[in-house]
Amino acid sequence: MPHVRKSVAVCALVLFAAASLAAQGSPRADINSVNARFMATFNRGDAAGVGQFYSTDAVLMPPNSAAVHGRANIGNAWAAFGKAGGTNLKLSTTELVAHGDMAHEMGTYSLDIKPPKAAAVHDHGKFIVIWKRDPKAGWQLYRDIWNTDVPAPTH
Repeated sequence: MPHVRKSVAVCALVLFAAASLAAQGSPRADINSVNARFMATFNRGDAAGVGQFYSTDAVLMPPNSAAVHGRANIGNAWAAFGKAGGTNLKLSTTELVAHGDMAHEMGTYSLDIKPPKAAAVHDHGKFIVIWKRDPKAGWQLYRDIWNTDVPAPTH
């Protein structure tokens, strides 16, 4: 009888652990969800709100600009991108590998830029994000860098 109780206890423990892991979701599904909310936030005109998806110690490395450190500053940088006419952001993950509470993602993006007093531009390129999982907040962007595939204008 003691073996039966022990087996039942072990089975219950395994099922509880499996249920807890299933409730957390997979890193890919969780990060896809964050990316969907990130795009929706930006595309509805709340570019400053995009900063909420970054960890407090995050670094944003936009093209042709200095690195931006910290969530508040990153929110301000995204607000400036939004004021420059950025819209219709689309992100597509081509690779995502999780390493415990860290993950790296590679993908492509496209973005329409419609400046108030200039011709509209369609930008597209590639990105790399390093993600960090916070026990309370979930997956957050920790390092974010991208660059365009659009050739520089020739003079």
